Amino acid sequence: MKYALPIVVLAASLAIPGVAVAKDLPRAVTDLGLTDVQIREKPNAKYGRRVLGTLPSGSRVEIDLDGDDGIEDVEARGKDLFPIADIRSLVPAPVLGNASWPADAKLEKIEFESGGRIEIEGRLADGQEFDAEFAADGLLLDFDTDG
Repeated sequence: MKYALPIVVLAASLAIPGVAVAKDLPRAVTDLGLTDVQIREKPNAKYGRRVLGTLPSGSRVEIDLDGDDGIEDVEARGKDLFPIADIRSLVPAPVLGNASWPADAKLEKIEFESGGRIEIEGRLADGQEFDAEFAADGLLLDFDTDG
């Protein structure tokens, strides 16, 4: 009988999607408010792991973490796009402050490159496809649209 409470607590945590597996994620990932979280190790653990989950908007994403649990990229699953607002907490303030930052876009992918560069690709509010690159200090390095 003395083991009943721990078993109930364990069973309850496993019944709530993402609770049992999400507790060891970096704060940058947990701050995104993901639900239905699954964690998968990469073939070689020293290269990190992949986190699959659902953003507050309902979009399914895959987040690649490096071996130090830094976010390498966030990518939409399937043909889904996610609102750029869902990952705003990951973007440095100088980049968010750039007039070219497409705050109302939906993304297919955001990559965090060496030196703090950020690459994004997706669709602007008018549906036009785009890709852009920003330096960590907010400088726009490239902005291309298809159309």
